Amino acid sequence: MRLPAILLFVAALLPWETVSAEQQGEQPLGEKLAEFDTFVREFRVKNTVLSLSYAVVKDGEIVAAEGIGWQDHDAEERTTADTSYLVASITKTFTAATLLGMDADGIIDLDAPFTALSDWDGRCQWLSTSGFPMGGGVELEDGYTPPPLDCSATLSLRNVLQMRILGEPGSNFLYNPIVFGRLSNWVEEQTGEPFDVWVRRYVLDKAELANIAAGWRDPKGGDALRLLAPPFRHAPEQDDNLDPSALPNPEMNGSSGIIASARALAEYSIALDEGRILDPAVRNEMWTPPTETDGSMAGYAYGWWTQEWNGKQLVWHGGWWPDAYAGMLLKVPGEGLTLVALGNTDGLNWENRLHVAEIENSPLALKFLELFAAD
Repeated sequence: MRLPAILLFVAALLPWETVSAEQQGEQPLGEKLAEFDTFVREFRVKNTVLSLSYAVVKDGEIVAAEGIGWQDHDAEERTTADTSYLVASITKTFTAATLLGMDADGIIDLDAPFTALSDWDGRCQWLSTSGFPMGGGVELEDGYTPPPLDCSATLSLRNVLQMRILGEPGSNFLYNPIVFGRLSNWVEEQTGEPFDVWVRRYVLDKAELANIAAGWRDPKGGDALRLLAPPFRHAPEQDDNLDPSALPNPEMNGSSGIIASARALAEYSIALDEGRILDPAVRNEMWTPPTETDGSMAGYAYGWWTQEWNGKQLVWHGGWWPDAYAGMLLKVPGEGLTLVALGNTDGLNWENRLHVAEIENSPLALKFLELFAAD
């Protein structure tokens, strides 16, 4: 029987790592990785994720990169760490890095009016009367009712990047992928160049990242386009609870469109940490949330959810295409830790409220944090 690559890694790592860890009174890294791998494999089956890939980064090194399962019903295409997926809203982190980089270079101004977008008036009118929570004025399941969207107000790019567009601009956070996605249209109108060109210029090519596609038309997408796992939906009527699903919109916009593998997203995370995408001061600004009126820190910064867990700062983003794909990119910057997990069903999705960052509600994220980030 073929041993998983993670176990081979552990076997090689364990002898010296055990000595180092025992000196510090900690569980050895190799043992943690093996325990996490076992958990992921059980999680995949329990949550019906046909193809699941994950990667773990520690102090600038990818210490685990695994693919589990199959990309197809016939078990002909084995999943690897290089299997790619539509990462959905994890794309927002790329958008944030792109716009903050453009702002730092003086190409755009984050305080410029987003509401100068040519079709904003019509779209705002639709959203504000749609009954969707993102239009405000709708009570959420936990009883919170966000203020309504004011279509006469002037929103800045900064307001949209921080998802603070309801009520008085800048005063209230509510996760709003609908409006965030239009940031790409604003950039295109103001610069005359496609948004994917800017994402390449400020993120992908700048950091020399390979095998990440900025949308399915990206001529530099490489293996991200060639190794894409097709999506599946959960289908209780089928014996294995799986049925092929339609491919979601693969076009690049501010909210979605990045196609990547777990390994490639781990490389992206390392590039952020090393300052190869943004100057460290700008990167830290991207991860710093505004303060709410009650003095608490908001749950969202610039294109990243942010929160504390056991006194440690977490920055993260989930991705979810219903009945198709789900995943997460979770970073613990103070510990040099990153988890990437991607799947070709939405079994990795968890319930996260629209105005509260709570990634610990994901069993996979919680297990990772308890193993690698707990004191």
